[in-house]
Amino acid sequence: MWLTAPNRIGVAAWQIGDSIWRIDARGERDAVALAVGQERIALVASDGQALPRLDEQFVRDDQLHLSFPQTDDSQFGFRLVVRPVPLEGCCADGFRIALELLVSVQTTLLDSHPTLDLVLPARSGARDEGHSPSGSRVYHADNGDFGAAIILGPQDVASSGAIDQPDQQRLRLFGEFLEKGVIRRARPWLIVDRSSGAVETRWIGAAIDALAESPLPLN
Repeated sequence: MWLTAPNRIGVAAWQIGDSIWRIDARGERDAVALAVGQERIALVASDGQALPRLDEQFVRDDQLHLSFPQTDDSQFGFRLVVRPVPLEGCCADGFRIALELLVSVQTTLLDSHPTLDLVLPARSGARDEGHSPSGSRVYHADNGDFGAAIILGPQDVASSGAIDQPDQQRLRLFGEFLEKGVIRRARPWLIVDRSSGAVETRWIGAAIDALAESPLPLN
């Protein structure tokens, strides 16, 4: 279940047994980040820009909803829905978890190319690979103390791609021209294993299958 403070937005945690997975989501220069030990897996604005500031946070069932409306200083606003996803044959616990990140961007500008980057520490190596026949692509980030991977379905692969960075797996989302008033979505799935330096193959396979069978949420 999600743990939140009623009078404090920007901090939430998913609890599994006696363990928690903490998310800091204030936006701006603090970005949106999942804490993994002393490291962070972060959703950031591209090219060193600041994100809009978090304006609204609420929990609906197993979903954490976060809203970052556009301001005069930003080219776009976005919403983020974080949902733990069950995987066939893989049990989430205090060491391993799979999260769906539903990102929706929108702009009031006539000329905008919004981009967001998912940044994963990868001191032990970063790589990506395609999977047939699903059309999915997996971006691995091996970090010594823990492993992580991002899985993109075929609908997101064409408009996303890895940015070469030392000691990081940096995945850029969106980037194409966005018309005023149009909402564009991406749905990366994140797997984290904080007991191992790399995510197990069975978790990757289960996530690819589950993502392929999961319809894109309407909200």
